[in-house]
Amino acid sequence: MAGYPPDSLVMVRPFTHRRDGETVTIADTERQVFLAIPAEGLDILQSLTDGNTVAETVRRYEERYDETPDIDDFLDAMRAEGFIVDAPRSGDAAEEHHHQHARYTWDMDRLRPEVARKLLSAPVLIVLGLVCVVGFVVQFADPKTIPTPTALLFPVHFAALTWATLFCALIGVALHELAHVVAARAAGVPARIGIGNQLYVLVAQTDMTGIWMASKRHRYLAFMIGSLVDLASYSILITVLWAGRHTSFHLPRDADLLISAILLTYGTRVVWQWFVFLRTDGYYVVATALNCKSLLTDTEDYLYNKMAALRRVPQRVDQSDIPAREMRIVRVFAWVWVIGRFFAIGTFAVAGLPLLWGYLYQVILLVTGQHSAFGSFDAVTVVLVGFAIDGGGLVMWLRSMYRRGRERRRARRAVAHLVVADLGMARAAVSVAGAREPGLS
Repeated sequence: MAGYPPDSLVMVRPFTHRRDGETVTIADTERQVFLAIPAEGLDILQSLTDGNTVAETVRRYEERYDETPDIDDFLDAMRAEGFIVDAPRSGDAAEEHHHQHARYTWDMDRLRPEVARKLLSAPVLIVLGLVCVVGFVVQFADPKTIPTPTALLFPVHFAALTWATLFCALIGVALHELAHVVAARAAGVPARIGIGNQLYVLVAQTDMTGIWMASKRHRYLAFMIGSLVDLASYSILITVLWAGRHTSFHLPRDADLLISAILLTYGTRVVWQWFVFLRTDGYYVVATALNCKSLLTDTEDYLYNKMAALRRVPQRVDQSDIPAREMRIVRVFAWVWVIGRFFAIGTFAVAGLPLLWGYLYQVILLVTGQHSAFGSFDAVTVVLVGFAIDGGGLVMWLRSMYRRGRERRRARRAVAHLVVADLGMARAAVSVAGAREPGLS
């Protein structure tokens, strides 16, 4: 034990923990750092926290598990994640990361947990569910109320209706993210709202990483509540649209067009939220059900290793620490990841590109002096909205890929995968990804 002398005392930052099967999730809530470690690792941390020396901690471990832990590797992993307080570099880096993170997000911790629990009480959830049922009944009663991509190609008042649709969509996004916040606060964990991207789509995101410390019931609710609120809003709007077309309650034409467009934005967002091959609401539901907190990261590493093998690249991510059960899931999920990526790009090609071409064609007609359904203000609207949403998402996507590539190269050089060796468990220390949910698509 050259790195940690037997008679040395190792100071551990205060942490909370939650057992989850054969692993334990530990959390430094002050720094918003969460880590999954072998259950045996918790015994080591608790022994050190109680003031025992490294030698005494090893002796207790040997008595309980009848084997000697590689405590140097384990403590190095904990130090790298900032759970060992005698590692100022790790702590400073974590604090710097926290402050950088805070500049781009908004804390929502002012909402008290008791208030949040009332907002998500059983009667409220039942009402939301009944509203969704009514919406589905109305939709099947008149399939023509289901919007198509052409709903955004307004035949009249294009600019005004486009801006109105965007404004209403932003309200819907805010409600979606606030629903996640309420669910997180109801579970007593911190929550932040920020801006990010999923592939090429600019989205709003709720960071509620601490939800991994809550029970499965709270986690399922936190991940699914946004979609439930969106479906309830969709149901209300489609019922209004149906009433305007089939009852004495007649909607003005502009209102009919606007509601159809808003319904399209809601439908698109809900579908996107259940693209489980991205870090979306649906993905976190699946990860929770499978007890695989780092499923997507492990899958991407697995696919990277496969590509590295094809290219005969020697540097690969070590996945020998992943339990056999999780590795079987990763191999299956890799197919979901690949097929999902093709599906997302194909959907954009089938639905997104024709819509964009419809906009661009009208702009070309306007610029070339031919008859166009667009006026100058309409063309400016297309450019602004397109650059703000699609362009912004594309830039963030390309930048994130560049950063991931740079970090992966740095990780390969530093052999950054943290392996907790010979602790009687096969699983390494794995950082738990933040639960970030998508919004506007």
